[in-house]
Amino acid sequence: MERLMKTHKLRACGIFPVLAALICQAVLAQDIPGASTNRHSLWKLSGEQATVYLLGSIHLFKAEDYPLPAPIERAFTNAAVAVFETDIGELERRALEPETLAKTLLPPGQTFREQLSAQTYNLFTNYAVEAGLPLFMLERLRPVMAAMALVELECMKLGFEPENGIDMHYYKLARGQGKTLVPLESVDFQLNLLTSFSKEETELLVKSTLEDIKTTRKEFAGILKAWKSGDTAGLETLLNSMAVEAPAIFKRLVTDRTERWVPKIQELSRGKTNAIVIVGAAHLVGKDGLVELLRKKDLKVAQE
Repeated sequence: MERLMKTHKLRACGIFPVLAALICQAVLAQDIPGASTNRHSLWKLSGEQATVYLLGSIHLFKAEDYPLPAPIERAFTNAAVAVFETDIGELERRALEPETLAKTLLPPGQTFREQLSAQTYNLFTNYAVEAGLPLFMLERLRPVMAAMALVELECMKLGFEPENGIDMHYYKLARGQGKTLVPLESVDFQLNLLTSFSKEETELLVKSTLEDIKTTRKEFAGILKAWKSGDTAGLETLLNSMAVEAPAIFKRLVTDRTERWVPKIQELSRGKTNAIVIVGAAHLVGKDGLVELLRKKDLKVAQE
């Protein structure tokens, strides 16, 4: 659910793991020298007995990017509970089920062309034709899904795969190591959220995605650089500009969801077992991010 975030600002390293197969949310890591910094996109919430780590995720990465910096690897090792945005195992199991696939398709009787303005529709078809993509297949999808698929293909060309995303990487390790797995949201909740855009919202998201798609490499380079150096101000600027450009969409997809997670993380902090919470980086930064919301609850949260 990043997540669009520059697939119109939903792209953030952060909206949903369910988008990992649809959105490109990473960059050419080899183009960016390793940052010399003592900060990471990792925070430590200290409870009375338990420690809860908060790790900002980028949903697509490269295999050679692992292992991640030592503080991140130690946080994962020290946690017996691993928390993700959704149940990734269930998502994998249901990905090809007819009911799930149907949610990504246009309802019977609706056409792709009528969902968009003539200008945006022409922009989409021109891009698909130039890229040599099967237009007749893309036009079966809901327009936002089709636009995200285009961005994913751009990332595939750069060598990025969803299976190497931070959330997926640590999910597989956590499952193999027998850690307790906890989802913050159901798969159905995320799918319903992604397929409930109004016609006006669809137009905005598709048009912006197509306008931004050719600058993917440069823009994601900035995101990864900020992520690697723990630059929270940079991440907020790069990931959360949608809060200004489309505040209603941003609230529904980011802010509201982040707020709903706070009680669950508070509960973890009151427990006796160390945990690591791995969510899109957009949910952690800014005044409405998890870090600040938890601090407002008088909890001790420090960046690692």
